[in-house]
Amino acid sequence: MRPRIKTMWNTGILTCILGLHAAHAHQHFAAGIIDANLNGSADEGETLRFAQGNPETAVFHLLARPVGQRCGGHYMLDEAARTLFPADAFSIIALSDGQYEVASPDHPATGSWIWAEIASVSGPAGATFGFWEENSNTMTRAFVTNQPTGSYQFVVSEGIDDPEDDPFGHIHGRAWTASRPGEYLVGIRLVDLSTSGPGGAPIHAPSRVYQFRFIAGPSFQPSIARNSNGSRTLTWPSQMGIWQAGNQTGIPFRVMRSDSLAAGSWQLIGTVHGTTADTVSFTDASAPQNKAFYRLEYPWATP
Repeated sequence: MRPRIKTMWNTGILTCILGLHAAHAHQHFAAGIIDANLNGSADEGETLRFAQGNPETAVFHLLARPVGQRCGGHYMLDEAARTLFPADAFSIIALSDGQYEVASPDHPATGSWIWAEIASVSGPAGATFGFWEENSNTMTRAFVTNQPTGSYQFVVSEGIDDPEDDPFGHIHGRAWTASRPGEYLVGIRLVDLSTSGPGGAPIHAPSRVYQFRFIAGPSFQPSIARNSNGSRTLTWPSQMGIWQAGNQTGIPFRVMRSDSLAAGSWQLIGTVHGTTADTVSFTDASAPQNKAFYRLEYPWATP
């Protein structure tokens, strides 16, 4: 969370802040308003919206994290640099009225206090979807898929409920996680929880619900090539792709083979650890000359 110190803008301050944001290359989905009367200012009763960036045109990929790391045992997306889907990381922010950053068109009104509400979570049956805050080793909140969310809310603005405060917010480091592979649709609306409107009510009406689409886990369908010596080489997405402090432990992919798909016919023929490269490969030096089936297993969620 950035410090809350009001200041006048000048070139030096702007340069400093742009440098800070450049260190966190990721998408921004910015809370603003629908300027219903087209007067160029935020008025009481106007509706919130994502005024910069549209999350409904994006797909966010959650990659597996081995036990022993932050969010370990879950599929995860945060702002750490990674080689797979590097542009997926995002923050939900709120536009400034000019007190903390250059005033943005369609920013919420001064005195509004912007939060995000998780309205719905759908996904694989029995799975959970949640998030972790920066520097936390404990999940902040987890939601069972296809169940009510209790309209859970988390703060976007970085100030307080004050009629003179800037609605600005740009909180880094949130990690989104899911417990099972598959597709998740997370409905998020923007809400104003300020008491600066008429009669102590919020200034702005809630936004519509936006659907964020998350894909947890990879498509592990490998490509298979027969080599001139009769061996077969399997290549598939590494799905590690996350590099933190030079200390990334790869997921142990177990390569299984069967000649019939019959129950009990699968044999372990090798183990390959995922890396931060795009793909990993395994060569079956004793590949049958006739038909063979291959299966990948990754027991990353157990110690």
